[in-house]
Amino acid sequence: MINTITKLFDQPVEKKRYTPTTSKQLPEIIMGFVMKNRYDERRLKIKTLMNPVNVVHSTIHIHGVRLDSLETVNHLCETITRAEPITVESYKNILKYNRLSCDNCSQHLRPGVYPVDIKCLPILSRNRHKSDYLYLRSLLEHDEKLPWFSSWAEFNIFVLCPSII
Repeated sequence: MINTITKLFDQPVEKKRYTPTTSKQLPEIIMGFVMKNRYDERRLKIKTLMNPVNVVHSTIHIHGVRLDSLETVNHLCETITRAEPITVESYKNILKYNRLSCDNCSQHLRPGVYPVDIKCLPILSRNRHKSDYLYLRSLLEHDEKLPWFSSWAEFNIFVLCPSII
C-alpha cells in the first residue's frame, strides 16, 4: 500500500479532468481542496450528491463545490483588484478589514485565486453548508484502500476573481 501511495504522490494531477474557468463565471467561490498530485485526487473526493466540480484557475487545480456568493465576494474582488500587486501581508489586511482570514490557507494565494479560511463561510455564502469540521468530513468519500487518516484535510474557500497577468 505504501508503494502505491508513493507512486500516486509522484504523479501530477490528471489535467483533462479540470475545466478552466471563464470570465463570465467570475467572481465565484468554491469550497474544496487544492489538488497537487494524483494522491490528492484519490484521497480527497467529495460525494457526488454535492455536485463536485474540478476547475483550474491561474494554474491551480481545485476540487470542490460551487457556492452561491454574497455581495461580499464582489466587494472583495474589487478591493483586491485595486490593491494589485497583492502580497500575503496586504491580502491578510484586506481580509481582516472584511472580517475574514486566511490563517490556514495563505499558501494557496495566487493571482486570481484568493483563499479564505472555512470558518468564514457564513460571511461569503448563504449556502446551507456548515463550517463545522465533522459535517464537512461527512461530505467526503472514503477510499478503503488508503489509510484512514489519508482523507483528513481541511476544506478551504477559494474566491476566484479575474486575474490581471
